[in-house]
Amino acid sequence: MKKTRQKYNLLWKRNEVVRLQPKSKLHKYMKFKENHKTALAKVLSDLVQCDGIVNQGEIEFLQRVYEAFGITSTSRKKATTLSLSDAVNILRTLGNCEKAAVLRLFQALSLSDDALDPNESLLSTALLLSIGIELPETQDINAYFVSIPNLNFDTRNAVLYVEPKYDKAVNDSILRDYDTICKLLNEADREFFYLPMVLRNIGDKRATFLKTLSYIEPTLSNEQLDQIGSNLDQMDSAFLSKEIFLNYLNTNRLNINKPAFFFRIGDKNANRQQDFLILEIENDPLATLQHFLKLKDNIVSLEPESLNPKDKQFMQLLTLMDNGAKKEELNYTGFHKILIDTILKYTGSHEVSRLYVTKHGDLFLTDRNNAEVKLPALAKALYILFLLHEEGIPLNYLNDYKPELYRIYRKISTYGDVGLLNQAVDNLTDFVGNTMNVALSRIKKSFTDLLGPDAMPYLIQGKRAGRKAIPLERRLVVFENRESFV
Repeated sequence: MKKTRQKYNLLWKRNEVVRLQPKSKLHKYMKFKENHKTALAKVLSDLVQCDGIVNQGEIEFLQRVYEAFGITSTSRKKATTLSLSDAVNILRTLGNCEKAAVLRLFQALSLSDDALDPNESLLSTALLLSIGIELPETQDINAYFVSIPNLNFDTRNAVLYVEPKYDKAVNDSILRDYDTICKLLNEADREFFYLPMVLRNIGDKRATFLKTLSYIEPTLSNEQLDQIGSNLDQMDSAFLSKEIFLNYLNTNRLNINKPAFFFRIGDKNANRQQDFLILEIENDPLATLQHFLKLKDNIVSLEPESLNPKDKQFMQLLTLMDNGAKKEELNYTGFHKILIDTILKYTGSHEVSRLYVTKHGDLFLTDRNNAEVKLPALAKALYILFLLHEEGIPLNYLNDYKPELYRIYRKISTYGDVGLLNQAVDNLTDFVGNTMNVALSRIKKSFTDLLGPDAMPYLIQGKRAGRKAIPLERRLVVFENRESFV
């Protein structure tokens, strides 16, 4: 790792490294809108955390970036609600000079902790490809991010082969070069997960596999075990791709059109979703992979071309200089995050936190370490309805708000059945059964579990026969996209 650092020190010296300039000297060059700044904060934050450690060098660099680009604390908090794929899609709309600036920031940040971590270089490479930064080295290589629901198994170090339909030529090439591909990925601390090869291994040890299955799943009958054994021969890579991975993409209206390698990005344990880079295979799988890994290994030496003198001047302002000060080494890991969450729960500030509402209806307490207020969709829809009506709503007249409540519920619910959506709203507004009391109780419990006695401003409350309202000051309610609910 020290050799890598020494090698790239030469690069920074050659570029006449200067200190990152303050915002007043950068703004005249930049065309970063507020959404770009939020997206930039998201990808830089993920880049810092992808190796599971955050140290002082990285923190100091981020502080200088935030100051120079005018990235406020509000933007940084909004960034925590974005998925990586959302942030990348926003940054794709930048101009070439701004994209080149983003590349320079990736490079500088990757070296700000005195080491080039494999996870950092992988994420940096994935980002520059997905954002569409034009470089000679990125020609003939196509990749993009997807964020999908958390899978039921750990694919952190795996590289997966996925295809929308069976491609005989690509599969034959993978089988031919299988050992070479495995070796190449092993050198990058990754493991190749090729589904047909897994099945072949199972087939070669079928008797042992069925005995193991019988032990793990004792409720399976002999007929079911025989059927499983016969079905193994009928499953090709396209079938398995669809069943195991592509159904998650289709749920989010994402599609892949070519055979591709899936790289799990980051070393974090995802709560609700996982980020994958889809690297499309161009004809030869081994050549595609070699091209990508070569790009990854040379990430910090890449230089944008076709920049005019003004753009080159801008790029010089973004390079990093080590001020020579001794750095205190305190690594920030996932365990530290748990400790901080625990401390905030019991000794956090008693100031009233802002409430951030995403365009999907998710609720976050931005000043309480961005803690999420988790609610079922129907209770969440009811809560957002009351947020939108600061004046309050008499529960006896809730039926008058049924169309609005339905729009909100349809916006945030994962149900596709319109009949079920309508019925749920009808039950709530018509006080069928105990639906209303259950929704109000869940709202109260979710906030009090997080805030204890400080939850009062967030609760739906009011006199028994009068208007019910949420007393939280509306200046503390931040909607990502209020128009999407009205």
